[in-house]
Amino acid sequence: MKKENITIESSKEEFTLLSEKTMSLKNSIEKEIEEINNLYDKINEEISKSFERRHENLVKKENELKEELQNKVTQIKEKLENFLSESNRILKVREKITKGIKALENEKEKNMIKILSYVSKINHNKSETNDLLGKFMKNLNLSFQEEETNIIYKEYYFNGFPIPKNIQINDIGINSAKLIWDIDDVNNTNLDLDKLKYKVEIRNKEKNEKFKLIYEGNNKEYLIEKLSNGQNYEFRICLVYEDISGIWSDIKIPNFKI
Repeated sequence: MKKENITIESSKEEFTLLSEKTMSLKNSIEKEIEEINNLYDKINEEISKSFERRHENLVKKENELKEELQNKVTQIKEKLENFLSESNRILKVREKITKGIKALENEKEKNMIKILSYVSKINHNKSETNDLLGKFMKNLNLSFQEEETNIIYKEYYFNGFPIPKNIQINDIGINSAKLIWDIDDVNNTNLDLDKLKYKVEIRNKEKNEKFKLIYEGNNKEYLIEKLSNGQNYEFRICLVYEDISGIWSDIKIPNFKI
């Protein structure tokens, strides 16, 4: 058996070599630790700055939305409050006229000058009232879309607009029916009748559906098709003027069963 040639020199040489390799590895590890620490600090700061920017943008968007909301609501409310003041003024004048007429009726001798004065006041008040009743008055429907961080504004008229009436169902078929309606007399001289359109919505009451639009146009009738047998339906109608809707008619045909 051959003896291995083991000496302190060879062992020392190998030991030194391993030490150097270990030291090199140690330095590499320290370098990697320093590298990942630097990267951590860098990325951590980038994340903070990114979310700071996002937060600033969100705060900016929030403030813009709130300012827009306040401006639009304020504009509408100012007009509504002016209309309210005008209606209160007209009612107060009417109240004074009514009291004056009662006092005049109690007088034993009728004073023609007073009578003519009150007739004039009545006619003036009637003129102001008709003018107010014929004015376009609108409000806003508001809804907030959280995912899009957006506010939807929908204007609608609640005065000065003819209201659909005499809603009827005719020509009922197997899966269809004709909806017919009329409108109030139009006293508003500011209303261009050629620009009037109608919207019709329907919902299946049996399925507890929401109302959905099925017609928009100038005709005052519409043939509703693809109705299901044994189902209850409700309809509603509103007018549209220059892309602004009026109030949906409160008149519904409940429990219409095809």
